[in-house]
Amino acid sequence: MSDSEPDWAAWSREAVRLMQARNDAWIAKFGLANGAHYHWVLDEGVLVFPSQGHSLMADITVVGTVSAAEGTFLWAWANEAMPAQSRRDIGKVRDFGVTNALGLLLTPEWPGGYPDGLEMAAVAGRILEGEGVWVDTSGDVTTYFVLSRIRLQSDPPG
Repeated sequence: MSDSEPDWAAWSREAVRLMQARNDAWIAKFGLANGAHYHWVLDEGVLVFPSQGHSLMADITVVGTVSAAEGTFLWAWANEAMPAQSRRDIGKVRDFGVTNALGLLLTPEWPGGYPDGLEMAAVAGRILEGEGVWVDTSGDVTTYFVLSRIRLQSDPPG
């Protein structure tokens, strides 16, 4: 962002709108049904939607996590427990925060909940030029992802 760009709130709202549109587009393109079975593999940095004879796959970058019990958002770039492959591009979001003096992108962990995680996923998606975002909740923790290279891959025979 520069002096000629809109303020942070407007920029963030546009990021949310952009990621919603991109999500709608890839979901429609691949005919993904609501409630489709999926799994993610952090060590490989992929999200997989298995189907008969092929899988829909996307590379993932973990943006961060929200702990409902603690009421905090933790950036993936500050979470050494996340495998490196799943955090491969998240440093670019922090760099953007440095360049534009955006404290929210620079503070490793801060008070926040589900809506904050959604906003940070959209912001990261815009910065990383993602094809969409994904959110998954398991127990107390919600994980936010940016998706890239969404593609169909044939399953090996056998």
